[in-house]
Amino acid sequence: MNALEFDLVVTGGGPAGTSGANGAALFGKHVALVEKTRVIGGAGINTGTIPSKTLRESALALSGWRSRRLFGVDLSLRREATVSDLMHHEKRVTADKHRRLVERLRSHRVEVFHGAASFVDPHTIQVKSADGTVTLLRGKKILIATGSAPLRPPEFSFE
Repeated sequence: MNALEFDLVVTGGGPAGTSGANGAALFGKHVALVEKTRVIGGAGINTGTIPSKTLRESALALSGWRSRRLFGVDLSLRREATVSDLMHHEKRVTADKHRRLVERLRSHRVEVFHGAASFVDPHTIQVKSADGTVTLLRGKKILIATGSAPLRPPEFSFE
């Protein structure tokens, strides 16, 4: 099987990986980005920073916390706002961030591959997609930006 040739192969589609891929592409490099999950963005966009900060800011806005010192301003809050409303807003914000990230990669001509990456040799990455398809990517340089995952000890329920 012949490998596809790139100047840079990035493993990991989170903030570090996408920034590295976009940066190299801006300098004219031919770049491949490999992401294990079906969506890029990592924990920052998909499960962590953006969703949690969006929910926090929505709660602060609904509580009127930030506007308490604005004299003469009457805030009419929608009292029937539900958790479902907050979650819908969070999903909208997250989807918009994801869409912009994908558009940026596309505009810089970064080729995105979805699947599990593993090294074949120091310059070749094997990508095994969910359907079992294997693609080989050869890079002059490899950037490993696989991110992190939260520790979830079994003795502490997250439900």
